[in-house]
Amino acid sequence: MELRHLATFRAVLREGSFLRAARALRLAQPTVTLHIQELEEELGLSLFDRRGRRRPTTPAGTQFSERALPILDAVDALRRSMEELRDGRSGWIRIGAIEPAASEHVAPLLGRLRRERPALRIRLDVTGTQGVSRAVADGELDLGLCSAPPAELSLEFEPLFAEEIALLVPRGHRLAGPRTIRIRARELQGEPLLLSEQGCAYRRAVETALSEHGVRPQWALESGSTATLRAAVRNRVGIAMLPRRSVSPAPPGTVVRGLSDLVIALPVGLVRRPDAAPPPPALAALTDALRRELRRHASRPGIGVRSLRDPDNPGRFESVS
Repeated sequence: MELRHLATFRAVLREGSFLRAARALRLAQPTVTLHIQELEEELGLSLFDRRGRRRPTTPAGTQFSERALPILDAVDALRRSMEELRDGRSGWIRIGAIEPAASEHVAPLLGRLRRERPALRIRLDVTGTQGVSRAVADGELDLGLCSAPPAELSLEFEPLFAEEIALLVPRGHRLAGPRTIRIRARELQGEPLLLSEQGCAYRRAVETALSEHGVRPQWALESGSTATLRAAVRNRVGIAMLPRRSVSPAPPGTVVRGLSDLVIALPVGLVRRPDAAPPPPALAALTDALRRELRRHASRPGIGVRSLRDPDNPGRFESVS
């Protein structure tokens, strides 16, 4: 039983005659007749009553239509789905990103993409660089937006911008005054410092940079939640070192400060498997939009900036003195 035979059967059913069905299908009438005859021979039953000009179904034809038409509807839906997938109107996108890039850049672009392609389904994992890059390496995610992945994962990394780390200081603190817009690194000596969780690329960058400057702050609190760290600063638990984009503008009760003799900037970009298949249209559109968006907002390290790709691999450091 061939799909073309089922399609011809449906056309005769809808049009009421072999001639009109042939016109609707843009086939010769003998071809329509042949399709129906071949179908009836295979089934061993007559599907249409040949008496009169119209072609009503026989009892077998009526029962056959009840089973055959849903099959054709499902095939049509499958073809539409494949067409939508081919031109990017639907599909399944799996992407992972670190904060604040996930909320500030990825989420708005996903919203725009969904408005253009409402049938698109999206999975967005928000976690640290280790989690994002591992999921990409394992094939659980199609694309990652994070800092440089561990070398042993053998992933492609396309840096797009440098995420600068800033200080978030509670109002009233000695380092929050109008004369301390830029703070020297040694002024953090012994200060209670709030950092992201162990294994986070931002934390490794901060710890490495401060250690190289001989600064030994007091590690007061760690959390994987940027919102929690901001709240902790507001409640005077200590000073947080966070991506500048996540603390600008400064939350109520806090001020943002930079270091005058040290700028810590972590390269952030796209992570993919080198053996990944060519991306479907929707993923390619998102990737291109991310490139444009992030390059437009790129911050370039200047004098004194140290861009730490992976503090666990000193050979991958890139310095600008």
